[in-house]
Amino acid sequence: MKKKRWLPSVLALSLALLVSGCGSNINTNSRLSSEKATESTSQSVTENSSQAETTTKQTAPEILEQVIVGNYMDFTSFGATVQAEDGKLSGGAKTDNKREGFKGKGYVTGMTSPSDWSVEFDLPQSQYYHAIIVIATEEKKKNAILVDGKRLSEFSTSGNGHFEIITVRNNFLEKGKHTVTLENADAKTDIDYVSIGASEDIANIKFRLTDPALSNKNSDENTKALYHYLCTSYGKSILLGQHDTVGTSAETDLVYKTTGKYPAIRFGDMMLQTASTDPAKQTELACAEKFAQDGGLIGYMWHWTAPMGKRGYYSTDTDFDITKAVTKENIALLPIEDIRKLEQEKKISPECLALVSDIDTISEKLAELGKKDITVLWRPLHEASNGYFWWGKDESSYKWLWNLLYQRQTQYHKLNNLIWVWSAQNASWYVGDSMCDIVSVDIYDEGNTSGNVNSLLFLQSIAKNKPVAISECGNLPSIQSIADEKAMWTYIGQWGGNFMMNEDGTLSERYNTKQELQIMYNNNLTVTRDKLPDAKKRLENYKKAREEKKKAAAATTTTAKPAETAKTSQTTKPNA
Repeated sequence: MKKKRWLPSVLALSLALLVSGCGSNINTNSRLSSEKATESTSQSVTENSSQAETTTKQTAPEILEQVIVGNYMDFTSFGATVQAEDGKLSGGAKTDNKREGFKGKGYVTGMTSPSDWSVEFDLPQSQYYHAIIVIATEEKKKNAILVDGKRLSEFSTSGNGHFEIITVRNNFLEKGKHTVTLENADAKTDIDYVSIGASEDIANIKFRLTDPALSNKNSDENTKALYHYLCTSYGKSILLGQHDTVGTSAETDLVYKTTGKYPAIRFGDMMLQTASTDPAKQTELACAEKFAQDGGLIGYMWHWTAPMGKRGYYSTDTDFDITKAVTKENIALLPIEDIRKLEQEKKISPECLALVSDIDTISEKLAELGKKDITVLWRPLHEASNGYFWWGKDESSYKWLWNLLYQRQTQYHKLNNLIWVWSAQNASWYVGDSMCDIVSVDIYDEGNTSGNVNSLLFLQSIAKNKPVAISECGNLPSIQSIADEKAMWTYIGQWGGNFMMNEDGTLSERYNTKQELQIMYNNNLTVTRDKLPDAKKRLENYKKAREEKKKAAAATTTTAKPAETAKTSQTTKPNA
């Protein structure tokens, strides 16, 4: 996990450091994990609420749009296995056969350094490959597969003393000979064998959705139209999004100043709405409204400060216990007065009442946007499965809270302007297709500019008929890597604060260089605000597609009737 902070804006705003916590816990891919940084936690304070009402004049560069084409290779079938004992052994490495479960003549043990053991593969084609290593350790151990001395992927062993299969999927390797070793090979590590096989995952990747529809059947027409646009664009183009410091447009303005384009989506945070008197509460909504008026899309997350007890959203910063809030009482559709009465009668806990009260407060804010015909990509309860936040204490409590939030917001508050985005990041924590519209992941792996196709494939395996997105990232993947890997995310959200800006508000190039941003925002595959069809056009396209679907269904019914009649006439006995 990384604790990420917002930086002071240079746009006449006085901001304290705001820490938001994000990390990930998907698969065993090291690109989805990050270490906890030691940055202080505080909240954003802004003294100027007029920011969203005025547009700062920006000098934007004119940048030529690049045409990006994926470098696809023809798939060549390949699979090979090399027993560890048939590899190159030196130093302390030796063959043994005492541990049960090995294949071949034995296994390799006794290594004192990575150079003590290696195996070699001769690959027939430059393409994507799966690598498998079978390994045993007596204790949990972090390691990594190295190919020609370069880290392929990190993994962790279970430490149960048995041989286990570690699979690293979809790694691009060039044609020719390659040497495979372990990064942390030592005397406590036993290796049985290594396999490498060609992967068809990239070649077979699909983005076609079957009759996608919003989980909330009562969604308004504008929201349905936007979802239709996202689903039909899925696999063809990628919307770019930017997280802004709460109550400002600092990062989106910096993107424009750097690239000449605004992001298609402005992502904000509802964190101040339930736990602060900061005037940025209203400034934040005003920023969103202004961006929407200018043709952009709006997304919101919610760093939900614990509704009672020690205030904080990290599990380490609060004593709020979500398990005490869980109830079997059907409270989702009750007026708050009735819920208070249940608490007074001790049928529900104070924690439960406090949760509902906060949900109602946030719902009022989302309703304000709905009244202005603004659809929100709504991503609550993010990154639950990693346990960093109080709402991620356990899977059962999390799912109960998601269900409560979903039912109360869609049915009681009738918020029909929401597109629900799930990012708990663990398959077993998935809330189901009936309460989710988009599945997403947060990726923080500094320096990794791959398309992160393994993450995309993982999300597709969770929800096969939902578009998938990168809701947060520390640095943007390169557009060429995305094209090469066919990793066509619905949208990508770049995190803000010190991931974008220096203390003085200038561009920080630690995570994304100026050139990388300019290429990402000026090519044929990504969608910026100026490329978005406006709300009217999206609605027209949605209605047209709906009518065409009805006509197609009617035509199918019409052509089916004669066949049914013929079948009936053949099976009916003639009159005597």
